[in-house]
Amino acid sequence: MYYKDVPPELKEELWTRFAMAVEPLRAAQKLGVVLFQFPPWFVPSRAAFDHILECAERLRGFQLAVEFRNRTWFEGDRAAQVMAFEREHRLAHVVVDEPQGFASSVPALWEVTCPDVAIVRFHGRNTDTWDKKGLSSSGERFNYLYATAELSDLAEKVRGLGRKAKSVHAVFNNNFGDYAQRNAAQFRQMMLGL
Repeated sequence: MYYKDVPPELKEELWTRFAMAVEPLRAAQKLGVVLFQFPPWFVPSRAAFDHILECAERLRGFQLAVEFRNRTWFEGDRAAQVMAFEREHRLAHVVVDEPQGFASSVPALWEVTCPDVAIVRFHGRNTDTWDKKGLSSSGERFNYLYATAELSDLAEKVRGLGRKAKSVHAVFNNNFGDYAQRNAAQFRQMMLGL
């Protein structure tokens, strides 16, 4: 069932329950952002922009972040339009590091659109499994351990975001085995200058 097919009264209830579920985290100051990761079939249109604004309205008072999973959001002049839209509505842009060169690849735009927070998600760069069908788990898609040199380059880019935003959230999603934990520990040491 898609969101557009949900009856209005059920939509209201879903939004109410979601806001109630995350409110204790916000009240305890344990919630940085609510991240909306839009699926590949969510393409740029007036209705799509309106839907994002609806999400922001329904979660007024929460900091929202937006991650697009369709590259058409960033093709040509649209990238500047999307960044301007996010800035205007104080939506945090989610930078994604992932394999490039695939129809499903989204470019990493190292932009800060909300002065309070920037977010980077590290998916790894495994070109062998990125679009591979029939994997036994989603973790196989993210089977990638970042090399020290790659992390060093990424740390510089994250520092650049940090000069423009009050905080930067770096999330490792290369969740095969313990790769995310290992890379996050390395990355933390780099960021702290250890």
